[in-house]
Amino acid sequence: MSDTEQNRPNTQEKKRLALQAALGCFTQHGLAGTTIDMIREASGMSVGSLYHHFGNKEKIAAALYIQGLRNFGSLVKCYLSELPPHDKTAESGVKALVYANVDWISTEPDWARFVFHHRSLLSQDLLPKEKKEDKVQRELKGFSFDLVQWFTPHIVSGNLKTMPYELFSSAISGPTHDYARHWLAGRYNEPLLTYREEFADMAWQSVKGKKQS
Repeated sequence: MSDTEQNRPNTQEKKRLALQAALGCFTQHGLAGTTIDMIREASGMSVGSLYHHFGNKEKIAAALYIQGLRNFGSLVKCYLSELPPHDKTAESGVKALVYANVDWISTEPDWARFVFHHRSLLSQDLLPKEKKEDKVQRELKGFSFDLVQWFTPHIVSGNLKTMPYELFSSAISGPTHDYARHWLAGRYNEPLLTYREEFADMAWQSVKGKKQS
């Protein structure tokens, strides 16, 4: 194998680099102000390759949004799986979700800002129907299912309040996301990471069950 072949990025790496380049363009110029040619120049890929792997600019944006959710979901699963067997408590699980939120947003502020501002991309017809329904939605539903599976025993035992999943999610991530939006917009100077423990404590107080009172 030649040096050129050995150094040639594989398809997944090319797509990862293209998404990073697109994120830089969207961050600097906005979604409307970014052109496919800007992404081509920043990524080093040809327009043909971009269309082959993603499609038009809007589909690149949708892929970027979805990958952001995947990255965050992977971090959540990592934090929950790393809890030691003796510490898989309701409180530890809730705080792990908050830590994942704070850490991902703090580490990937541009990506987090993009996800916060472009949630509508997921509901638009930007991916082929079968891919949107069978792959993307299945991934998101699977992530939600995994969280429900993890926390259900703690709800049954009374360590967590019984509430709809959507409300449970909002109670845990709401304060973090509210502060994060202000911080990402430059309205708050103190980094999100500064209040990591405070956000975790607020979340726990919001959802802990009577058994924990």
